[in-house]
Amino acid sequence: MRIFNTGYSTDFDGPGTRLIYYLKGCNFRCDWCGAPESISPETQILRYPDRTAIAGSNITPEEILEKVLAARDFISGVTFGGGEPTLQYRELAATLELLRKNNIHTAMESNASTPGFLELAVMVDWLFSDLKTLDKNKFCKRVNPDVEYVEIVRANLCFAAEHQSNLVIRIPVIAGLNDEDGAQNQLLDFCRELSALRRNGVLHVQLLRQHHLGNVKYQALGLQCRCENTEPPPRENLERFAEKLNANGIKVSLFG
Repeated sequence: MRIFNTGYSTDFDGPGTRLIYYLKGCNFRCDWCGAPESISPETQILRYPDRTAIAGSNITPEEILEKVLAARDFISGVTFGGGEPTLQYRELAATLELLRKNNIHTAMESNASTPGFLELAVMVDWLFSDLKTLDKNKFCKRVNPDVEYVEIVRANLCFAAEHQSNLVIRIPVIAGLNDEDGAQNQLLDFCRELSALRRNGVLHVQLLRQHHLGNVKYQALGLQCRCENTEPPPRENLERFAEKLNANGIKVSLFG
């Protein structure tokens, strides 16, 4: 399995403290992406002013299990992010099965756009799924030029809402993409649709405010971030959006 980094987080990428594996390779090209080294599946060198870093290495399911068991006393489980983890469907499925046999809690973050998503979505104990925009023109311009992905994501998220008991929808709030009332009302309507599919009737949404923390990585890769000079939406924008979601029975958390 190809990864570009590992890390830890607490109560953000799943319950408790998580060991996180960031899988390398993504089928989307979001122009605000904070991890440009995650996009290509190939090994890359990041050249910072004071150091260099290599993004890209291989790891086996058995090696992951060994590291997890060694850290079991202070972590609550493992989360797989990206990049887009479901692009490495076979390797990830084998890893999840091995972790499940050892009673390790698992989570995954996905853009919900691949065929492998459907099976992996119900293999993990906790699922985070991105919802960026339902506007086809904006999607093609800023996420991926293949417009069919919009309907694939819609269908896959509906499946997840119905079949995954621990589902969190992550909406990155991005200037010019989904920070306007019309775009947010469109997302609200779809979240209401997802909420209606939930067996317990509760949908959890995280609103993630746009940031520029990844700009230094673009520079280290010799690339330019297309959004580097774009002012993020004010936090008040997220708060108003959260109020609309809450008013429709949707549980909301704000970050940024």
